Amino acid sequence: MKVNFFQKVWQQGKRFFTQLPVVEAGFQISAGRVGACLVKEKSRLNPLIFLEELPSGCLEPSFHKRNIRQPGVLKDIFKKGLEKINPEQKSLAFLPPELSLKVFVLSFEALPSGEEEREKIILFSIRKQQPLLPQDIRISYQIIPENGKLRVVGLLARQGVVEEYEELFSSLGYQVNLISPPTISLFHLVEQPQQGLVMNIEPEWWGGFAYDGQRIVFYRQKTFASNWRKQGNHDWESILQEIETTTRFIEDKEKLKLKQVIIRNACPQDSEVLYSKLKEQFGLEVAGIKDYITGNLSQEVKTIFAPLLGILG
Repeated sequence: MKVNFFQKVWQQGKRFFTQLPVVEAGFQISAGRVGACLVKEKSRLNPLIFLEELPSGCLEPSFHKRNIRQPGVLKDIFKKGLEKINPEQKSLAFLPPELSLKVFVLSFEALPSGEEEREKIILFSIRKQQPLLPQDIRISYQIIPENGKLRVVGLLARQGVVEEYEELFSSLGYQVNLISPPTISLFHLVEQPQQGLVMNIEPEWWGGFAYDGQRIVFYRQKTFASNWRKQGNHDWESILQEIETTTRFIEDKEKLKLKQVIIRNACPQDSEVLYSKLKEQFGLEVAGIKDYITGNLSQEVKTIFAPLLGILG
């Protein structure tokens, strides 16, 4: 029987953001590349990594339909990655493309104690916001008590989308035991007492979440216009506008004054231009996600593998 991330959540009381299963090897699909990483406790400062470009047309990330267009090509890349990192354990973590999943953050005054009734209410609230959700979805969530209320942070995925990735790894003799959204995976790197906003910027989309200590209080994902990559540094303005809108929304709704922005920039545009504009226009403290990763890796590699490094080991 497959033991995937969603089943793991049930076994762990739905604490999938704060109590992840220990997995030392995994794969991610990010910015048109497949990355694999092996992190052993004794050699945590020197993780073993693999990175390869995805051929054009091999994959089409989507929540609503199957992603893999050339399964043989992707399987060969996965096989090369496994040969490179050579994990002893047969269980893997996997970070699918962000656009293949949906993350939600909801707030409730109260929820029923029974699991079935509770999940019905959560799904009803999700469908009010996203009425076109298909029926064959998997749901995982964590309930976080706070200030007399309940915050629910969770994940949706279509059964068929998840299974096509699982089946490729299974055909190579490995089992996916943990599936996590790339942006939310960064939470485990930056978790700290203060409040902040984490922005994960990729060539086709961006994802972001606001945190207050050990709580995720907001998440948003948005695709870029088709001409975004062609505009170079000038189009950091769209990101600046999104950050301004998000910080104001969080301040108004959550009563949190965000002072820090942490950036993972997987795009070719110069991050320093964005950093300086954030400091000048909004007076925010700015850091790169690479600053939160230890180990003998280059700054570029730390940025590329940050989501995966956030959940391994």
